[in-house]
Amino acid sequence: MNTIKLQQRGLITLPKKLRDLLAIEEGQVLHIELSGNRIILEPQFSSQDTELAKDIKESLNDIKKGKFIEFGSIDEFHKKLKPL
Repeated sequence: MNTIKLQQRGLITLPKKLRDLLAIEEGQVLHIELSGNRIILEPQFSSQDTELAKDIKESLNDIKKGKFIEFGSIDEFHKKLKPL
């Protein structure tokens, strides 16, 4: 278990490995809850974050299935989209 030191004015620093693991970035909103003698911090995600994560997952699945187009320029991209 990691330990951290409570700093001046009650500030704490979450270890980088933990922030990376949970994809927590500077400015991220966290929900705090007291459960018995434990403090629980949970990252809060907006509905936009949730929708973006869903779209990214769907896009990665499409790529794995070979559902994508390749293009070398924006004009080529537009030409390939027209038949769709």
